[in-house]
Amino acid sequence: MSENFHIRKVAVLGAGVMGAQIAAHLVNANVETLLFDLPAQKNDKGQGEPNAIVDKALDNLKKLDPSPLASPAKVQFIAAANYEQHIDKLRECDLVIEAIAERMDWKSDLYKKVAPYLGERTIFASNTSGLSINRLGAAFPENLRHRFCGIHFFNPPRYMHLVELIPCKETEAMLLDQLETFLVSTLGKGVVRAKDTPNFIANRIGVFSMLATKHHAEAFGLGFDTVDALTGRYLGRPKSATFRTLDVVGLDVFAHVVNTMRENLTDDPWHKHFELPSWLNQLVDQGALGQKSKKGIYQKIGKDIHVLDLHTREYRLSDAKVDDGVKDILRERDWAKKLAGLRGNSHPQAQFLWATFRDVFHYCALQLEHIADNARDLDLAVRWGFGWDSGPFEIWQAAGWQQVAGWIAADINAGKAMSDAPLPAWASDPARSGVHTAQGSFSPVAIQIPPSPPSSKGGVESQGESLSNSFLEKRRAESQSASLSNPPLEKGGRGDFAHYQPRSQLPVYQRQLFPDRLLGETAQYGETIFETDDIRMWHTGDDIAILSFKTKMHAISNEVLDGILRAVDEAEAHFRALILWQTEAPFSAGAHLLQLMQGVQESSEAPPAGLFDKLKGAAQRVKYTVAGGGDLSEVLNAATGNVPRVEEVVAKFQQVSQRLRYAQVPTIAAVYGLALGGGCEFPMHCTRIVAALESYIGLVEVGVGVLPAGGGCKEMALRAANEARHYSGASGDIFPYLKRYFQQIAMGEVAKSAELAREMGYLRPSDRIVLNQYELLHVAREEARALTTTAYRPPLQPRQIPVAGRTGIATLKAAMVNLLEGGFISEHDYNIGCRIAETMCGGDVDAGSLVDEQWLLDLERKNFMELLATDKTRARVEYMLKNGKPLRN
Repeated sequence: MSENFHIRKVAVLGAGVMGAQIAAHLVNANVETLLFDLPAQKNDKGQGEPNAIVDKALDNLKKLDPSPLASPAKVQFIAAANYEQHIDKLRECDLVIEAIAERMDWKSDLYKKVAPYLGERTIFASNTSGLSINRLGAAFPENLRHRFCGIHFFNPPRYMHLVELIPCKETEAMLLDQLETFLVSTLGKGVVRAKDTPNFIANRIGVFSMLATKHHAEAFGLGFDTVDALTGRYLGRPKSATFRTLDVVGLDVFAHVVNTMRENLTDDPWHKHFELPSWLNQLVDQGALGQKSKKGIYQKIGKDIHVLDLHTREYRLSDAKVDDGVKDILRERDWAKKLAGLRGNSHPQAQFLWATFRDVFHYCALQLEHIADNARDLDLAVRWGFGWDSGPFEIWQAAGWQQVAGWIAADINAGKAMSDAPLPAWASDPARSGVHTAQGSFSPVAIQIPPSPPSSKGGVESQGESLSNSFLEKRRAESQSASLSNPPLEKGGRGDFAHYQPRSQLPVYQRQLFPDRLLGETAQYGETIFETDDIRMWHTGDDIAILSFKTKMHAISNEVLDGILRAVDEAEAHFRALILWQTEAPFSAGAHLLQLMQGVQESSEAPPAGLFDKLKGAAQRVKYTVAGGGDLSEVLNAATGNVPRVEEVVAKFQQVSQRLRYAQVPTIAAVYGLALGGGCEFPMHCTRIVAALESYIGLVEVGVGVLPAGGGCKEMALRAANEARHYSGASGDIFPYLKRYFQQIAMGEVAKSAELAREMGYLRPSDRIVLNQYELLHVAREEARALTTTAYRPPLQPRQIPVAGRTGIATLKAAMVNLLEGGFISEHDYNIGCRIAETMCGGDVDAGSLVDEQWLLDLERKNFMELLATDKTRARVEYMLKNGKPLRN
């Protein structure tokens, strides 16, 4: 019987920006971590803290925004160490990750120093962003190289999904499988295996894209801010686009990556373009490195953003303008029409964009066989590493493979492309319609994929026997055999199965029921139980039902409420559990504000005396709807008065929360992304929450001038009462426990991770946190099965909830008066806070009075409706609908 594989302790070598953040993410995943660096120099008296370098790095972790730590408390679990005093501790580590500066000589020296101290089974990995793994491995004795590889995290490690896994020629195949399993499930990463070529996959393509963008921006005379306006969200890429991204990454870091390409890719047909422009070198020499030096391509002066002007080499106010005609093309959702429009438009901005797309497609096609096993790995690396919504090959395929290939070839022949190298034969094959299919993605090398290995054991890292005959080892052996007996065809068309690789069959991926899909792949979301315009209930052939919202941002409309109530009834009648899970983020942004305001308008209208009054009321409702971005059906409903009345909807919100809590089957909320307002209240009432680490959870209703009225105030008051009883006894004072929950609601605080949500009381100790969002549904199903196995019964409704009463209200009001007088809150904020205090403290009763849930729910609903009747609350709701951000009034 083979042994299970565990990584219990990890050492990170190098406490720089990257090393410290890798250590932070390891403790986010509850992995014991040592962070090493050089011992600090002593002062003239021979005194000093040996770990001062690491200690400073740990202090800096707590200051970074966004935080690399899932909770500030996590930093205590990173142990500071130095090579002089603690190098023996490396023997205790299962994995050592080197993350020092990108210098081959420095890395080699460090490897020689630590090699004698590595345990017999220790895995050693470099976090290099592009240096040769084989050359680095040569610094180790031959007997250690089989346990060496590259593990390239992207910055910032907590938030960037991509990790590139790069073997050297001696790396054990089983070790790679084990590491991939650890990276995917324990650290929550998307792993792509890269070939040992300079800058691997993502940086190779991403940096070339930036170089091509720079090249064509200069050729077409476009400013940096204009380029960023064109190459950001219009193209499905981060808002930071191109040059703002360079500032974030660091101009010195970018310069190093480009230099690596220039020095090591001398045979690349685009080699002449791997040069840094004089303006960039000048900025680096001046120390203007971007965001970290507060000056780079951009500079913030006061409240204004300034940008470097290439002609004057001075900073000017950023005033990017996208041509209206180009803007219309970019709004086109069909990539075929979008690229055709850009290519056929003579405006410099359009020609710039087409030229950039063309050269990136050209580069990807020619380099694919050198840097990646298949087109899927290239596209996913760019998506996960650079934040693109679609990879280069996906865009090409969506735009019509043959059409785009013809355009590229024509531009190459006309001398317009950055390189005159022809497209490879497989890319120009007239039978090709793309590279991604439901069966797999194109590989330039024909291979045969073995069947999925059987998994004899469960659990995240307990793959045991299923990993003993490594998938990768089989794949390599059969790939070599296939290459000899079935040499790659010249055309490599879609009918050639040997050229299409299915997804990895490692057992860890069986936990991803619906992985991140590529164009050409389809997801079958089970069998429908019932479906409306706003909601769908379905199952995957077992006894667990799944409920998914279909509204924008998964907002909770009146129809969603009806759907949840129906789904609970269906689950109780025919299934053993119900899971609330969305097919894509967010979990839910909260109540359907537009529908709320339509209902407010309908409720506030006097009974119409005649046709004129009816038309006036309809016009007012339509005005709210159009201002809030409502679609045609919502406008029609507003015009006809077909909108639900607000108090009925609020009561139904509370009914849904209680139904989820007291259902006869377990209810599981699988949460990822935003879970705000009602999107927080529903999970809080479920039997269990299974939350991805990157979940942002909170009761934020104060931002639109109301209070949580779907059971949120009631639930936090109940949790405070339970904590007081648990920690202080039956007669304990509830107020200290209630106060922090009141502050969170009154300030609209959002937990910026699932860990913080647990600390803030939105998650309970029994709720689960998952680091890989693609495993969320799998873990939720396992939780449901565990609950049903134990003969699940819902909790009994509490009848005696102690409340803080008048005394608690008075104390909270006094604190708010100080904030009001100090100018920290407005009068309306104070009014909202008083309503929240009254609700959470149980109203006008003595301290310590015992109430039931319905008492608190009634107070919620009453205070919600009274706030909604105020002009200032309505102004907040309208402002949020129009501008997407809160109004302070």
